[in-house]
Amino acid sequence: MNKQTSAATSIGLRVATAMYQMGIDGLPRNYELVYEAYSGANPELTKEFVAIGKNKSQRALDDLGRKYLPHHHEETHVAKTNDRMRTQMSTFMSLLEEEKSSLTDYGKIISEASRTFASDGEVDQETLNRSIQQLSEATEKQASKSEAMVAVASEQAAELDGVKADIENFERMKFIDQLTGLANRRSFNKTAARIYAKPELPVMCGLAYAEIDDFKRLCEMDEKGTGDNYVRHVGHLLQKAVQDTDIVARLDGNRFAFLINSADEAEIMRAVDRLRFAAGSRPIIHSKTGRSIGKATLSIGIAMSTVADAAGQLLGFAEKAMGTSSKDGGDRVTFYSNTEHAGAETGWMIYKP
Repeated sequence: MNKQTSAATSIGLRVATAMYQMGIDGLPRNYELVYEAYSGANPELTKEFVAIGKNKSQRALDDLGRKYLPHHHEETHVAKTNDRMRTQMSTFMSLLEEEKSSLTDYGKIISEASRTFASDGEVDQETLNRSIQQLSEATEKQASKSEAMVAVASEQAAELDGVKADIENFERMKFIDQLTGLANRRSFNKTAARIYAKPELPVMCGLAYAEIDDFKRLCEMDEKGTGDNYVRHVGHLLQKAVQDTDIVARLDGNRFAFLINSADEAEIMRAVDRLRFAAGSRPIIHSKTGRSIGKATLSIGIAMSTVADAAGQLLGFAEKAMGTSSKDGGDRVTFYSNTEHAGAETGWMIYKP
């Protein structure tokens, strides 16, 4: 395995090795759970993962997954939706049966009245009045029931709309980072994979990894020690700055990813600088004191889709370039490339593989 491929797969190998050593089945939901636990992006998840003990049963892992990674346990949501629909349909079928019975009774009254009116013999006034009265009362009663049926049908329609909206929202939230409202890693990986849907003609774009500098210090100042407030702060600023054609996602912890849809490296560099500026456009406020503790800076690595043959390789190149930015002091961008870039802005470097 060459250096480029190993960079892209090293994280995956570490997680896979840990799963093998702990005897955890190689299921996709288990992989993501172990990845999240090892990354430290969610300290509570990591704590509970360790608390399970050395021998981690699938049931214990799934219980933890339902709590922190519900998108891998869609059957729970589907089951709830199914129960909800079953109740609604049962209620509606009961009403239809009542309506059917009521219409049958109404039909009998109409039939009796018709026979009275169609009689060849003379009908006394009392019989005629009684038939008219019965028909009138039955008609009013049926009209009232029909109105009630329409009202219930409207309620059922509204309930069905609600179920549909819940399902659509559930599907949408599977790809949203709950802390920042940005796309999550699952969403970004799917987007990155589509770049090479046609390997012979990949989508022309630039992919960047970014991490908040000096994050350990920020976490130490955070009330909960997680740095969530600061990640949320930066995430919101990035969200406001991203253009409609581009994508910003939060991967985990203090790491983000950008996908700039352009074949022009200069345009990609301008887009990344715009996001860098946005991340530091407002001071970070201490969660307890309310005082400013400075502005966020980012270490960023970029790779063009043309330098890789697959999504995993592209991600690895961007991550390697980001690591170079971080090691060289942060607050800078490293472009994974073999060529020099005339006119690169201050804080830009070239990573030569």
